[in-house]
Amino acid sequence: MKKITTILAISALLVFAGCKPESIKDYQANSAYSLDALQGQWKLMKVTQTDEDSKRKLFPYKTLDLTTSMNLTDIAINLNLASAVPATFTAAYGNAPKIFKLTTGNWKLDDNSKPGKLWLINGTDTAKFTIGSYNQLASKKLVLKQVKYLGTAAMITYEYEFSKN
Repeated sequence: MKKITTILAISALLVFAGCKPESIKDYQANSAYSLDALQGQWKLMKVTQTDEDSKRKLFPYKTLDLTTSMNLTDIAINLNLASAVPATFTAAYGNAPKIFKLTTGNWKLDDNSKPGKLWLINGTDTAKFTIGSYNQLASKKLVLKQVKYLGTAAMITYEYEFSKN
């Protein structure tokens, strides 16, 4: 019995001695993102509208695909760089409604090395977006989300899925 107790004690000691906390790794830039990946012409492929109030109330109909009903695949946005920083943009709507209300102007990011937000700006008019996953940029896809608020409550979220030409 002493042998079994001794073996169990030594085994438990070895298990606890082998456990060491991992160190936190330094931030490394995501290889799927580069500012050059955002530059170019982006064609709108899909638009979904989510009713945030319906989500909060657990209603069954929360999301609606607006792409075909509004002919939104005619929309294309061209993002240009100048001196390796965001510069100008143009938006062509074709037969689609002007959902961004802007056709030309400047665009900017909250952080050029690891952006989370993108703005389309023309004078005092601004369209604000949250950028989706960087990994999709590697496959020439860009997801932008736009939230509409009533006071401080999010009411409607639009998700725009673009493909690079």
